[in-house]
Amino acid sequence: MKNILIFLILIAFLAALSIGATGSLVSGTSGVFNKVQGEVFQETSSEVLIEGKKLYISINQKGEENAEKIVIDCLNFYAEKYPDLSEYTCDLVVRKNLIIDDSCNYLSGLLSKKESEESITLDYNTDC
Repeated sequence: MKNILIFLILIAFLAALSIGATGSLVSGTSGVFNKVQGEVFQETSSEVLIEGKKLYISINQKGEENAEKIVIDCLNFYAEKYPDLSEYTCDLVVRKNLIIDDSCNYLSGLLSKKESEESITLDYNTDC
C-alpha cells in the first residue's frame, strides 16, 4: 500500500512537471514567432542608387537567414516609398567572414511595374 501511494505521488509530480514544461515551451515558441511576424523592413545603411526609372538596393548581411523575406520586404518597402519608378532591384549580399572578403550576391529580387501589373522575380546565386 505504501509503495502504491509513493508511486501515485511520483506520477502526479511528473505529470505536473510535464504540463508546466509544455506550457513554457509553447508560450516561449509563440513569442518568438510573434516577434518574427511583427518585424517590418526598415531602411538600413544599405546602398541605394536611382538611375532613371530604376532603383537598385544592396543589403549586406552576415548570413542567409530569412533571405527571401528580407528581399521581398525590401522590394515592397521601396516600391511604396518611390511609387513613380518602374523597376526595383534588391540584392542581398552575404558576407560570412569579416576578416576575409568572401562576400557574394546570394539573392537578387526584382519588382517590375508594367501598367497596373506588378511582378516579383527572385534569383539565387547557387555559387554563393
